[in-house]
Amino acid sequence: MFWNKIHEVKIMQRNFLKNFLTVQFVIIFLIYVPNLFAQKWAEEMFKVKNYSFGNVSKNAKAEYDFVIYNPYLEDIHIRSVSSSCSCTSVSVDKATIKTYETAKVKAQFNTDRFLGERSATLTVVIDQPYYATVQLQVKGNIRTNINFQPGEVNFGSVFAGNGSEKEVIFTYQGRNNWQVTELKSTNQNVAAELAEISRNAGQVKYRLKVKLSPNASDGYFNDRIILISNEGYNSEIPIMVQGVVKQGITVNPSKLFVGNLVPGQEVTKRIVLRAESPFAIKEITCPNDQYSFTFQRARTNTQSSTIQIVTVSYKAPESVVRQQFTDTIRIMTDAQPTALELQTYAKVLADDDEVNNSELLDEFAFSEEMKQSGMREGINILSRTNP
Repeated sequence: MFWNKIHEVKIMQRNFLKNFLTVQFVIIFLIYVPNLFAQKWAEEMFKVKNYSFGNVSKNAKAEYDFVIYNPYLEDIHIRSVSSSCSCTSVSVDKATIKTYETAKVKAQFNTDRFLGERSATLTVVIDQPYYATVQLQVKGNIRTNINFQPGEVNFGSVFAGNGSEKEVIFTYQGRNNWQVTELKSTNQNVAAELAEISRNAGQVKYRLKVKLSPNASDGYFNDRIILISNEGYNSEIPIMVQGVVKQGITVNPSKLFVGNLVPGQEVTKRIVLRAESPFAIKEITCPNDQYSFTFQRARTNTQSSTIQIVTVSYKAPESVVRQQFTDTIRIMTDAQPTALELQTYAKVLADDDEVNNSELLDEFAFSEEMKQSGMREGINILSRTNP
């Protein structure tokens, strides 16, 4: 009898331990497994997670923007960004990223305070809608025997169609036979020419002329001119090229959201054109004949103004349902030789209920990447995180 009791106690202990371990496993699974999948959806928002600054001269400006793109229906909130090394400073341009929007994590290589080969791990912490961390890697070699004056090519603000030119003096100190053998540009609208100024006692000096093409598209650019030497190892030496190309005339909004519509529905929108000097509109066209426009056509000087208002009318096709439309409106003015272009977005749904319940189109939801992807639908994060 006594031994039977002992046996029963042992069985109870084993069952308790088994149940306890099962509960512990479930708790661990619920806590940690979602985080593993959360890491995946978060990392997929970064196309680039590693960047090399290459050879950088002391005091040169060296920055790189890691782009975060939110393809999900949920808003993304960045709680913090940090760097493992003071050789690299890190910042983010906005904390909340809505659907189809982008943000930039800027890595700045501190060439004024450090020398030699350096690397850093940048940690991006996301706390909404789920917790996740993403690590980015940067590295570079800060050298004292190369020097750019100034330390970057900065075009500042340039009006579209004007182009611009900047000059930089580049100096190398070292081998007598050292020379630059090739130039590369990461932007097809930025060209460079190099001319040797002097060569004496191991020091070589070059004049670098950098030209921005009049055909450069409007917007901010951050690119590189790369000098390639006969050094073999560490032969590439980049210099940062940045600026912003502005339209002489600005269009607001910059992208026209027509809306979620039912077949045959008509809507009217308004766009405003502004400039520092008076101008007039000559013509407005769109390949989609569902659009029509009302504006003051340029006939006399009385139609010139620093502000022009255009009424845009759109009628959804009668025989089309559940289709998305992306079109381009072209606006010719007497102020510039090329047309202003305005992207438009619309979706035709089946009925009013679909329109009211549709989450596809929203006025904030049109980044460049969305435009290039053909207005793809947002993805719920849980559809990415479920195993």
